[in-house]
Amino acid sequence: MAEAIARKLTNSRIEVCSAGLSPTGHVSEEALSVLEELGYPNQGLRSKSLEEIDLGSQDFIVSLIGEDGLRWLPRHLPAARIAWQVRDPYGEDEEVFLAVARVLENRIGDLLKDLEMQELPTS
Repeated sequence: MAEAIARKLTNSRIEVCSAGLSPTGHVSEEALSVLEELGYPNQGLRSKSLEEIDLGSQDFIVSLIGEDGLRWLPRHLPAARIAWQVRDPYGEDEEVFLAVARVLENRIGDLLKDLEMQELPTS
């Protein structure tokens, strides 16, 4: 959900990708349904592992599992590291997915304001 929300909130002005430590191999129906309900494109979303992402080319890495999610990163990576503790709704009902999506909207929106999105180059 974070990837779809960030893409839309940045108006595709920056490249956004999402990956996890333990990908399930699919995006849950609840996540897809909530994204659609909130007006976020959900086509092409898939569950990816970190090995599929070039971490060295990222400007920012945001962990949704708090500081623990950043501890495994190689020290030499130039990316800014941001740790958020966001509930994983996997296995929960759609109401929980909706609540998590709203948290993500707020956090991503606040981050973009902090970064002064208008100053970022287009990709």
